[in-house]
Amino acid sequence: MGHRMKRALMVGSLVLGILSPIAVPASATDSVSVNGLDAANKALFFQTLDRHHVTQDSSSYVEKMDALSQVLLGAVYVGGSVGEGEQGKYDKDPLMRFDVFDCTTYVETLLAGVMSTSSAEFEANLMALRYKNGEVSFVSRNHFPSLDWFHNNQDKLLDITPEVAGGAARVAQTLIDKAAWYQHLTGEILGCDATSSNKCTTLLGQLKAEGSAFSPEPAYLPYVPLTALFVGAEGRVDQALLDRIPSGSVISMVRPDWSLKQWIGTNMNVSHQGIAIRKQGVLFLRHASLTHKKVMDENFAEYFSHYASGTSSLKGFNVHVLRH
Repeated sequence: MGHRMKRALMVGSLVLGILSPIAVPASATDSVSVNGLDAANKALFFQTLDRHHVTQDSSSYVEKMDALSQVLLGAVYVGGSVGEGEQGKYDKDPLMRFDVFDCTTYVETLLAGVMSTSSAEFEANLMALRYKNGEVSFVSRNHFPSLDWFHNNQDKLLDITPEVAGGAARVAQTLIDKAAWYQHLTGEILGCDATSSNKCTTLLGQLKAEGSAFSPEPAYLPYVPLTALFVGAEGRVDQALLDRIPSGSVISMVRPDWSLKQWIGTNMNVSHQGIAIRKQGVLFLRHASLTHKKVMDENFAEYFSHYASGTSSLKGFNVHVLRH
C-alpha cells in the first residue's frame, strides 16, 4: 500500500511501507545492483518474466502471476526500500530492488512483471504503476492507495469488490490531508538528519513547501466486510465468497477512516496489500508480511480470521484485478 516516514511507522507497524522510508547504503543506485541477492533475484525474475506470455486466456495471466510471485518468496520485508534513484531530488533510494520489499512494492513489482511482455518493458511499467503519469518524483508518487494508487491506475486495474462481495459491499471513506502529511515528514525521508545538517534542513523545507500545495481530498474505497466472509454466530467461512476471488488479484486490507492523524497528519483507508493465490483449490494471501518480516503465503481465511472479532480497525478487504 506500497508506495513514507519511519516515525509514523512506529505507530505501528501497520502503516503501509509506502509511507515508511528506510535508508539504504549511499553507494546504492538504480543502475548498479544493491547486492548479490538483488542481482540474483532480478535475473531469475526477468528469466521467469521472459518465459511466460499472457494471452487472452485468463489462465496464462494467473500462471504468470504465480510464477513471478514464487520467485520472490522468502525475500525480506523492509519498509520504503525504493525511491526515485540517485537522480531524485529527495528520496535517492534505488528505483527498483529485488532483494527486499514492503507490501506495496512487492505488489507493484508483480503487476509490472505480468503487464510486461518482456523484461525490457518492466521498468517503464513499474514506473507507470508507482507514479502518476509515470513521472518519477517524490511528489508524483502514488503514496496513498485509496486516493492515489487505485485512482491513477484505473487504466490498468479493475475494481471487482462489489462482485466478490455479492451484494454485501460497503464503502470506506476518509479525508486524506496530504499537506499535513508532508509537514510531518522528517529528515529520515531524505536519508539525513535535519537536526544536525543545514543542507538536510533546507531540502526537507523544500519538500514540505511542495507538499503544502495539496488540499485535503475525500477518498472512497469499496470493501468486502469481514462479516460477509465469516457468517453466523460460529463465524463460518463463506466458501462461495472465497471462490469469487480470482487467483492473482490484488488484495488491500481496508481500515475505514483509519485514525492516524495525530501521528502522520492524516487518516487513511488502507493498511496492507498482497496478492491472492489459489493452490490446489485453497486460497492464500501471498504478501510481504511485516509481522513475519518476509514474503510468504498465509491461508486467506485464517489470515483475516484474526481480525474478525469486530474490535480491530481492519473491517474488510478490497479486490482489484489487472486489466488484460
